[in-house]
Amino acid sequence: MNDKREKCGICAADMPMENVFGPLYQMLNDLQHRGQAGAGISTYNPSRKIIIRTHKGGGKVPEVFRASDEREFKDISDRLEGPKGIGHTRYGTSGSLTSRHVQPFERVHGIKNKWFSFGFNGHITNRNDLDTRIGDLGFHLMLDTDTETMMHWISRYISENRDGDLKEVFSNLASDFDGAYNIVFQDADGRLVAIRDPWGFRPLSGTSSHRGAFVASETTALYRFGNGDIHHIRPGEMAILEDGCVRYERYAPGRRRALCFFEYLYFASVTSNIEGRPVYDVRKRCGEELANIETEQLNPKDWVIIPVPNTSRPFANAYARAAGLPEIYDEGLIAVAKGRTFIEEGDRSAKVMSKFLPIPSVLKGKKVIVVDDSIVRATTMATLIRYQLKGLGGAKEVHVRIATPPIISPCYYGIDLRCYEELVASRYMDNMEYGKLDEKSLTELAERIGADSLLYQSHEGLLRALSMEKDQICMACLNRDYPTPGGRAKDELEYSEFIKKKGDTCRGYAP
Repeated sequence: MNDKREKCGICAADMPMENVFGPLYQMLNDLQHRGQAGAGISTYNPSRKIIIRTHKGGGKVPEVFRASDEREFKDISDRLEGPKGIGHTRYGTSGSLTSRHVQPFERVHGIKNKWFSFGFNGHITNRNDLDTRIGDLGFHLMLDTDTETMMHWISRYISENRDGDLKEVFSNLASDFDGAYNIVFQDADGRLVAIRDPWGFRPLSGTSSHRGAFVASETTALYRFGNGDIHHIRPGEMAILEDGCVRYERYAPGRRRALCFFEYLYFASVTSNIEGRPVYDVRKRCGEELANIETEQLNPKDWVIIPVPNTSRPFANAYARAAGLPEIYDEGLIAVAKGRTFIEEGDRSAKVMSKFLPIPSVLKGKKVIVVDDSIVRATTMATLIRYQLKGLGGAKEVHVRIATPPIISPCYYGIDLRCYEELVASRYMDNMEYGKLDEKSLTELAERIGADSLLYQSHEGLLRALSMEKDQICMACLNRDYPTPGGRAKDELEYSEFIKKKGDTCRGYAP
C-alpha cells in the first residue's frame, strides 16, 4: 500500500446540440488528480447501431484518448460522437489494475433499458455479503472488484422493475449497499442520471447552461460549462439529465452525514468548492490553526517555512502569515516529476526520490519547518527529511508540521488506508487522549522519521478549519468512529486482528 490513494473521478453531460466527447474529455482532464491508472468515456447515440459505445484503457486521460496524435484523437471523438455520455478516471482500491477493471463498465443487452454503462466513485464495505447473495441468484462474478458487484445488482433491480423507474432501482440499491458510492449511469433508452450515496462520503455537483447539463465529482470540472450556478448534490439525491437540463430528486433518505474530511485537505483540487466551502480557504485555515499551536521560537535569520509540493502550499503559506513571518515562506522542494505519488505503484521511497529535488540555496544551514497534509506510513516524510532536506539540501534542522491529526485507523470507504499495521500512528494509540499524541510518542515518532520535532493538527483545530461539526463529516481514520454498520463491523474484525498481532491492550480513541 502506498500512502493515500482515492478512487475515482466521475462526470456526465447531456448536450443536445453538440458532440459530448470534447466536454467529457475536458472534464476528465480536470479530474485527473483523482485517478491516473485508467480512464474511459461511454456515450449514447440513438442514430448508430451501437447505441452505447465505450472507449477506455489504462493510463492518464491524454494517453487513453491518444491526444498526442491528432488523427487518432479525432477518430476516437468521431466514434464516440453523441449527445449524452459519462466519463471516469480510475485508481482502484480493489481489483487489479488491468484494462478490464477500468470504468465505465458496460452491460450489453438486447432490451434497451437493460443495456447500460456506469462508473462510480467509492468503496462498498459489505461486498462479500453482496457477492454471496447475487451468486445465489445465478449471477457469475469474474473480476475482483466491487464495480462488477454493483453492475449485477443494478441489472437485477432493472429486471425486477417493470416500469423502469431508475429512482426505484437506486432506492433498492441504497437499501442493500453499505459504504461510499457516487454513480453516473446511462442506458440505451437515453436515460442519464447521477446519484450521491445517502451518507455523502464523496462530493458531487451539477450545473447547466445553454450548452447543456453537466455533473462531476468536483466543481473544478464544471466551471467551463455552467453559468456559475452550481448545485451541490445532497446525500441520497439524484441528478436527472435530459434535454440539456438537469433536475434533482431524492431517491433515498439521507443518513448520518459523512463527507470525508480528506476531500478538503488532500483529494480535491484546490480550485474546487465542496458544499459551499472553497477548498483553498479550508486549507488556509488549517495552516493558521497549525501556527496557533507552534512551540518553536521562529525568526527570519535562522528559519525557513516550506511546503511539500503541491497540496501543502496553502497550508504552509497561511501558516507563515499567521506566525507573523510571511517573509520566511519559501519553496525548498521542487516537484520534478508529473503526477501524484500516492496513486503510483512500486517502491515508495524510490518514487519520492525521483519526484522531488531540494533547493540547497533555500535550505542549507537553516532550521526548516516543513508543512505537509498528513503522515500515513511515514515512508514519504522519512525519505524527504533524510535524503532530500538534510542530505542533498543541507538543512541544519527539520521540524515537521502536519495539517491533519494522527491517522490511526483504516478507511473502508474508498481510500487505501486499509491496514492498522501500515499506519505509523496506530502503534501509539495507547498514548492518545482526545486524538492527541503525548510528548513521548511525538518525540519517538519524530526520531523515527528523522525530524527534530513533530506537531500534528488537533481535532478541534481541524473542525474549526472545516467550519463543520464532527457529526457532519467522516473522521473515522482519526477516531475509529465509522458512520455505517458495514464500516463498524469490518473494523471490529480488523482491530481485533491488530490487537492480537500487537500483543497487548490498545485503547482506541473514539469521541
